[in-house]
Amino acid sequence: MNHPRKIIGLFLAVVLVLAGTAARADFIADQYITISLGEIGENARIFPAKVYSRQKQLRVEINNAGRSVVHISRGDKRPPVFWMLMPDEKMYVETVGGENPLDPFSPKSGVKIEKVFIAKENVAGRPANKFKMTWRDKEGNKRIGFAWEAIDLNNAPIRQEFFREGEHVLVQLANIKVQKLDPALFEVPSDYKKITAPPNPGPAGPPAPKTPGP
Repeated sequence: MNHPRKIIGLFLAVVLVLAGTAARADFIADQYITISLGEIGENARIFPAKVYSRQKQLRVEINNAGRSVVHISRGDKRPPVFWMLMPDEKMYVETVGGENPLDPFSPKSGVKIEKVFIAKENVAGRPANKFKMTWRDKEGNKRIGFAWEAIDLNNAPIRQEFFREGEHVLVQLANIKVQKLDPALFEVPSDYKKITAPPNPGPAGPPAPKTPGP
């Protein structure tokens, strides 16, 4: 199995970018990322997170082994802005849209994304549209998955599955609460220091965004 940190980093990069492409409903939810081997889900590892969605803004909070990392996507800004906050150190990294090598829509990534509608299904009691997702990078590598977008949440993805080289990544939202959110949740606190690269984002954080990658 690939390092979970790399997998979660790639997943977060895609989710944060896609979050900025459309206005979502305002809600809070628990998110569970399950990484396992094969179709029967061997050696499963579960990574919990907290998700805050507000229009074209997204906040994802991860706490792993006692270390906190917060990812914020601001798709309402032009160009879009992505922040990775490290609350323990009161530091943050800023990446502007188009500069992020993990951004699948960036010319630097060389990634092509295909999204094909499959069917309407119910997920956790909510009506959803199911899509087949295909990513191809400039080296020809391919990742295939599925996404279920909740119709009553302005097409917010509430379930996602990805497959590659024998790995299965399942992302689910639970305990969804629709409510108005404080805009301050999607801002960098005034006492945080801006840095160029994280000193060590920990096992739950994504790779440093300073060098090109997939």
